[in-house]
Amino acid sequence: MACYYRQHEDSSVTVPKFCNETSVGVTYYDIKVRVGRVEWLVERRYKDFAQLHDKLVEEVSISKKLLPPKKLVGNKQPAFLEQRREQLETYLQELLIYFRTELPRALAEFLDFNKYDIIYLLQDLAKLFHESGDALLSSKKEYNLSALEVFAISERLSLPCPPSPDRGGKYDFSHVLDFCTQLVSLVVTPVKDNSSFTQDYNTVDVPIGRSNIIPNRLKFNLNAFRNLKTLRFSALSTENIVDVELLKPTLQTICVHNTTIQNINQVLLCDNLHKHCDVPSLLPEEISSATSGTSESNASLVTADAWRELTELDLTGNLLTQIDGSVRTAPKLRRLVLEQNRIRNVQNLSELPHLQLLSLSGNLINECVDWHLTMGNLVTLKLAQNKLKTLSGLRKLLSLVNLDLSSNQIEELDEVDYIANLPLLETLRLTGNPLAGSVDYRPRVLARFHERAAEISLDNEPGTQLELDTALVLSALLKSKQRAKQK
Repeated sequence: MACYYRQHEDSSVTVPKFCNETSVGVTYYDIKVRVGRVEWLVERRYKDFAQLHDKLVEEVSISKKLLPPKKLVGNKQPAFLEQRREQLETYLQELLIYFRTELPRALAEFLDFNKYDIIYLLQDLAKLFHESGDALLSSKKEYNLSALEVFAISERLSLPCPPSPDRGGKYDFSHVLDFCTQLVSLVVTPVKDNSSFTQDYNTVDVPIGRSNIIPNRLKFNLNAFRNLKTLRFSALSTENIVDVELLKPTLQTICVHNTTIQNINQVLLCDNLHKHCDVPSLLPEEISSATSGTSESNASLVTADAWRELTELDLTGNLLTQIDGSVRTAPKLRRLVLEQNRIRNVQNLSELPHLQLLSLSGNLINECVDWHLTMGNLVTLKLAQNKLKTLSGLRKLLSLVNLDLSSNQIEELDEVDYIANLPLLETLRLTGNPLAGSVDYRPRVLARFHERAAEISLDNEPGTQLELDTALVLSALLKSKQRAKQK
């Protein structure tokens, strides 16, 4: 990201070309701005140059003769336009020499420094928070910042205070810091006000606007956000965070959506250099019992990596292939949402005793073997849109209240027997399975619950009186068959 304050000696501006919009009779000049390694293009008309010049003459008293004059006749001739392009380039270059370390706001906005430069972008944010910060925080203490804005805040904290005639005024960085420290929920996206970023930015290195800045390559810390309870990343990896330690004492919810991450450790151990090593050796499994052989160094590493307040982790819409051991760094997790990934097997949940909701909808799970051994306290389990054919592995989840099995491959009605004996089950979804297309599907399923049939909501609807009456008859027949088999 650009910082003209630090790199003004390595900055340049050129006007490489112009283009005519013949349909409307307008000529645009492409301005190329470079600050260090950062470049971007700005498109402006001569009228925009004239308006800028008037502001600069009024505000900073530059010479009126600096801008080439307007021409009314022959102003569309290629030779004239080429001459004007050269003159406008000279004009901008002289302005950059004149304003060597600090640009007037009018010039900064004209050249889009407020979109790509740390200082001027933060001045826009400071003005917004100075004027509307209290209203934004009172209505909802959640705010969406782009990766560029978060990076700018992070970098600005390491900069010496740049000279500013507005110190304490509406452009002062203190307004940004004050807003950030009060923020409870932060949403970070590659860009703002662009609904297509989930498709564009999570798979390829797409630059921001007409610049060469790639949001997925921006590394930043979140040290300015001291009181965050919720952190949401969308189409941007949490591996962009270089120091996450200050968030761990307060953060309760993490949501990371629409990225290419393949492992949970890329979130929970995002700034740990050893996250791809043998994670279980670093986690509470080895320190949870008195007989464990974990070394003191490993135990201290676990303590450093632990998310002591984290109760919800939502990693919907990524490329996760497994539930790795890093989940054990969040021992207080109550809600784990891993929908729309590529998970085939469920593991490493035995160290989450508080886990009440597990959502694995939209994955590739084809079996569930003795899940009660690792998730015995689950209240809600969502397994929609997987490849399950049998339910035997769910038969001992005795605390389960809500179970979603819609859109799987369950064909046999006898599979329902494995979950019909769960004493607390109240809601069950089986729609979208082959068995849901059978004759009298609803009363036949409800019959498997026998005396509890009236307590069950099947596919979001309780049984009608007719369905319950039919289920009662079918239940009696089932019991009769069972007694006959026992004899």
